[in-house]
Amino acid sequence: MRIAVISDIHAAAEPFELALRDAREKGFDQLILLGDVLTYGIEPERCLELTQEAIEGDGAILVGGNHDQLYRDLINGRSHYLDALPDWLRESVYWTLYRIDGCWPVDLTWSECWSHNGAYFAHANPFGYGDWTYLRGDEELARASKAVAAMGFRWGIFGHVHRPACYEHNGVTVHVIGSIGQPRSAHISTPQWALLELDDDALTLEMQPVAFDPSTHSDAIQATASLSQATRDSLCRYFR
Repeated sequence: MRIAVISDIHAAAEPFELALRDAREKGFDQLILLGDVLTYGIEPERCLELTQEAIEGDGAILVGGNHDQLYRDLINGRSHYLDALPDWLRESVYWTLYRIDGCWPVDLTWSECWSHNGAYFAHANPFGYGDWTYLRGDEELARASKAVAAMGFRWGIFGHVHRPACYEHNGVTVHVIGSIGQPRSAHISTPQWALLELDDDALTLEMQPVAFDPSTHSDAIQATASLSQATRDSLCRYFR
């Protein structure tokens, strides 16, 4: 089975559209959108449209992330997660919420996780939906591999960190894939998606870079006068 995985879109419409086009050209049996459609970027409406088009046209499965749940919580009057975020990030969230006018994510369905043939997919980790622990280092990756094994899976595929990683232990492999919005690897600043080949005995994963000029995205953010300069600078710092 051939699975395309696109994660952490974060309202960056151009690289998201390019990743979808590339995935369709390469071909897949299943498309997984691994969460975080909004925040950080300034094209939330277009990213929501592209997400809906992928669900309806490609049969994509959307797996919810922390930045999806955040908006659902806000629309339902819950702000505990948002209240703990830094000022610039809260500004980005409220700016986005105003742009989408409260119409999403109420009308867009997502799953908390997805699995197939020994592989388990979730936005952040295998510790349960709502636990947004980052798999940033060997300690967290080792704990994740034990959790994946305990659930009876051989492979875990996650996003959330915005930096690709791979960890193998006792026959279990944990893959963290790169992001579309705000790629944060010190070595790879290009947006990425992943193409998986999965059968009964093996899973291979290959990261797919997106040919995208980040300066266009940064320039558009810097031209958004409705955001403070401090927030604009924070939103641009990963696009270099």
